[in-house]
Amino acid sequence: MPRTTRARSRAVQNLLPNPEQQAWWFVKHLLRTSLQDTRSLLLTWTQTRQTETLHQARVAWRRQKSLLKFYRPLLPEPPHRHNDALQTLWHLTGQLRNLDVALECTLPAWRQAHPDAGTHEWAGLVQQLHQDRQLARHDLAKEIARPRTTARFQQLRTWMKRLDSVTLKVRRKSFEKWAQHRLRRLHRKIKSQRHPFTPERQHRCRILLKQERHALESLLASQPNKKWQAQLKRVRKKQIAWGRAQDMQMVLNLIEGTGHCPDLTHAWRASMGLLESSR
Repeated sequence: MPRTTRARSRAVQNLLPNPEQQAWWFVKHLLRTSLQDTRSLLLTWTQTRQTETLHQARVAWRRQKSLLKFYRPLLPEPPHRHNDALQTLWHLTGQLRNLDVALECTLPAWRQAHPDAGTHEWAGLVQQLHQDRQLARHDLAKEIARPRTTARFQQLRTWMKRLDSVTLKVRRKSFEKWAQHRLRRLHRKIKSQRHPFTPERQHRCRILLKQERHALESLLASQPNKKWQAQLKRVRKKQIAWGRAQDMQMVLNLIEGTGHCPDLTHAWRASMGLLESSR
């Protein structure tokens, strides 16, 4: 936990009389912070075009969405106007993030390991992906600047202010037991996606794992729990492993999408097969 968050945690613990109020304060605080971080990082990205800034904006927004979903039974109904604006924005950030990861991480590492594969196709592929990234950057910057995008973030900020007057309402059980029930329910969803483990189901599992991770982080921000801490460690480890497999599949999709790289497509598929057999 960052030092500022630990200090804030101690301050809140001194002010709020019981653990449930502390936990509820942190939920609302993390919701507001993740929304603020998403907006400010996206605006910063429009000036810098830095890959890491976009990545952190996506992390903040994923945290926001995960917390909203996990704590939905305890929250007032959020506004739905202009929902499509942020859906479009999220889709564009995903497209650009895929290209960033491919060009800056996955492709260079793979090329170093397979220097003789598809040599006559390599330059054309990289050139095409750089062009695609430039177009994706333009589209994303344009979407961030749209009035409907600004309006949607403003609606959510207004809704967040209402949370200060919302009290914790968990019927017939403690907040900790309620959270444990929600975590078990989420874990069952993850397990249900594993058979058959197709790329689509793997992608769905990664999304659910991120939800589980952010839920656990939010709970641990206000109260220590060895079981939750161990669970969070397992989730992070699994998320990293699946993320690498997802990156390989994503680049394969990009290569196939060009329609001009049969040799690289074959070599990439073969390398993925080797990766799978070595696990």
